[in-house]
Amino acid sequence: MNRQIPIEELNQNTFFWKFYFCWSRGYDEKQEINIDEVLEVVETDETKAYEWEHVFFNQNDIEENPRYIAEKLTDDLNYAVEFQEYEINFFLNDIYIGNLGGHFEAWFFTLDELLAFEKYPSLFLLFLPITGITENQKSILKPIIAKHLREIPKFETHSDYIADCILNGLIMESPFQQTEEIGLTNNQNHSVRNITAYPRYKEDVIELNKKLVSFKR
Repeated sequence: MNRQIPIEELNQNTFFWKFYFCWSRGYDEKQEINIDEVLEVVETDETKAYEWEHVFFNQNDIEENPRYIAEKLTDDLNYAVEFQEYEINFFLNDIYIGNLGGHFEAWFFTLDELLAFEKYPSLFLLFLPITGITENQKSILKPIIAKHLREIPKFETHSDYIADCILNGLIMESPFQQTEEIGLTNNQNHSVRNITAYPRYKEDVIELNKKLVSFKR
């Protein structure tokens, strides 16, 4: 099996997106249920979904040969998303920026940075769970998420509800800030951009801040 997943295979792929968003930190605040239970509103044949997942993610050999999505977006920016057995890892220009899993590191992208990827709809949805926003930004992002979810079969009638639940997992305790000689950082636990807690990421954050500023233009 080819380890690289063409990004086109994610288009309108109900099995993939239901699987993928189960890795996010979203939840329904009113019903007090996590995102995996939320996504039960997307009705799929669970036997077929399990069989698809086993093949698509190369479960027989996932430890040695995990599948991944990777693309060059510009001369200065490329990305990769790697699907390990127990986590999903994210990279920009071969630099680690976070993961979804038991020891997650998220809240990497700002709202403006995420919106710069909207011209790549599948990539926008891939980066969504590792984005950090403030409470007052939910109303900006919700209709955009819902619009993209409506393009996925069986998500369309629940797009607003699922968007709300995903957004709940993106809220940060305090916003991003500009740090002199570094660029954007934050004080959020479990975030690569929290260079106070994780100084080992400082040089990577400086480099990626420059690339992301250029990409947003």
